[in-house]
Amino acid sequence: MVVVVLAVAGLAVVRYLRIYDDLSDGREVLVGAADLMEEKGLHIETYELKEAEGRFEVARVKMGRASEGLDSDPLVWTAGHLPWIGGQVDAAQSLAHMGVDGSEIGLEAVEAMRRFQTIRDAEGGALSEKVVPILDTVEPNVAVIEGELAEIRASRDDIGARSLLGPLDSARRTLDEHLGELESRLADYRRAARLAPGALGYEAPQTYLVLAHDNTEILGTGGFILVYGFATFNEGRLESLAFSTGATIEDWPPTTGQYIEPPRPLQTYLMRDWPMGLAEASWWPDFPTAAQNAVEIYRANTGSQIPIDGVIGVNFLTLEKLLEVLGPITVEEYETAVTSEDVTEKTLIVTHPEEPRPWESGRYQFVGYLAEEIIQRTLGAEPSKWASMLSALHTLGKEKNLLLWHTDPQVQGAVSDLGWDGGVRPTEGDYLMVVDSSLRSTKLNLVVQPSIALDVTIDEEGNARNVVTVNYANDYSAWAEGEAPDLVRLVTGDGSLTLYGDYLRVLVPHGAALEEVAEEGHPVGPEDVWDENGRTVLARYFTLPLDAKKEIAFTYAVPSVVDMTTNPYVYRVLVQKQPGTRAIPLTITIDAPPGWKIVSTELDGEELESKPNQIVTDLREDREVVVRYGPRD
Repeated sequence: MVVVVLAVAGLAVVRYLRIYDDLSDGREVLVGAADLMEEKGLHIETYELKEAEGRFEVARVKMGRASEGLDSDPLVWTAGHLPWIGGQVDAAQSLAHMGVDGSEIGLEAVEAMRRFQTIRDAEGGALSEKVVPILDTVEPNVAVIEGELAEIRASRDDIGARSLLGPLDSARRTLDEHLGELESRLADYRRAARLAPGALGYEAPQTYLVLAHDNTEILGTGGFILVYGFATFNEGRLESLAFSTGATIEDWPPTTGQYIEPPRPLQTYLMRDWPMGLAEASWWPDFPTAAQNAVEIYRANTGSQIPIDGVIGVNFLTLEKLLEVLGPITVEEYETAVTSEDVTEKTLIVTHPEEPRPWESGRYQFVGYLAEEIIQRTLGAEPSKWASMLSALHTLGKEKNLLLWHTDPQVQGAVSDLGWDGGVRPTEGDYLMVVDSSLRSTKLNLVVQPSIALDVTIDEEGNARNVVTVNYANDYSAWAEGEAPDLVRLVTGDGSLTLYGDYLRVLVPHGAALEEVAEEGHPVGPEDVWDENGRTVLARYFTLPLDAKKEIAFTYAVPSVVDMTTNPYVYRVLVQKQPGTRAIPLTITIDAPPGWKIVSTELDGEELESKPNQIVTDLREDREVVVRYGPRD
């Protein structure tokens, strides 16, 4: 009897391997086509789209043949009832079926891309006017893809984490990579479809208060506001756009005579007896809060009752990214051309002349002209630049250099889901956001380079003791060697402002208990501790001379931060980026309790093979680390 069983098993394995040739070849062709589509995105050429379509067709045939063989062959059926081999056969059958569905998804994606190209090439027009028609045109394809994807996800979940033969395990891992990417893209499509009609004025004209932040003088949501303007959309068309230079402290006398008291740190270190103005409305690190306060400040200080449906926030990094697509732009009124490489520096130089220009309505008038020109060209981008512009806008939103708040809760919900709201996010587990605010009227955020280290020590009860260390380097002299003299002059106010003054806020989980604040290793204590936006805020003001470095460290305890209902236990931490900052270096070190080991480590949803307890990355965008740990063998 044993001999018979072994013989049947041997024949089944041989037959299984023959059928798997189709499965393997089909997988290779399918992955190649999917990689091509993902790599090229909206930039894919017509001939490349044809190539991808051919690959998907081949993959569908091979996967279909493998699926049919696995489902109908009697030896495979017999092997499916044997211990261990049965699990391999079941997984192979599921993967083959998923391969067929994946090929169908690819073909639908090809058709959706063709529809996009038809609108782009045949109709043309301004990008802002075509976003909703494009979304509507590809909706049937998206619906089919979502249906196929749901079936694939269900089959994948059935396979679970069971042990598989090498080739099958490799196929599973490849599937997981592409599955996550596709689900993310479909989610972005749905969010955009919910957002675009209301935001672009298809239901009613929409008017936005546009805030232009100076992130060389950083504040909570990007920097002090240099200029503000209003933009109105109607069915995708930009009906009006105009900027005013009266946002800064010296240009903002309240016409109503109303005094708005600034937050305590602003008042103490910068504004003294000046009232809160629109320039300082970006004080709050949560953009929905800052946006609503900006609207209230504008209305209180001007008496205007203009309807405001939302607020848009941009900064110099926004302009840099958009100019990468648009190319150089000349501000005719100033006979000055800017590029993505020099827009920040030239803007600062032009807006800080040694002698005032008598014809200017304000020294930041240049910023208004420039912002207006860039916004108009962005929204009216020609068809050849649609793909690049959509990609740039997506990146700007993810990196918090394009922020949006809307009064309609449904539109705002879509903005938040898309990650463009710049909000302090509620999360389970641990949390960190480091927020700098320059309060000495310098442009030294061009020079000062911070880095962040988070060291987490977990105890056996699932509590964490955290140390957040922020290092600042003010390498002014080295920076100044390669810069224009006019720029060097204005960064420190002709040498009169040689101290960088920073009010540092560290946002941590609500209920965290502060133990110590240290400056250069010496305990100094906190300056302020309060709760805001569901987070506890730990804060301290410090100064930093030119060509100096400084280290500020916060030590605090976070109770019950580990999810101990699972096996293995799960520790997760979300580190949010401050809007208007570049890719600040970030190091996260997580120590499990003594006698326990790390089972897996994820960064932004991707599992790291070496299972490190130290992750070195940057804050180009928000980062999430998930560590699973259990007892040692």
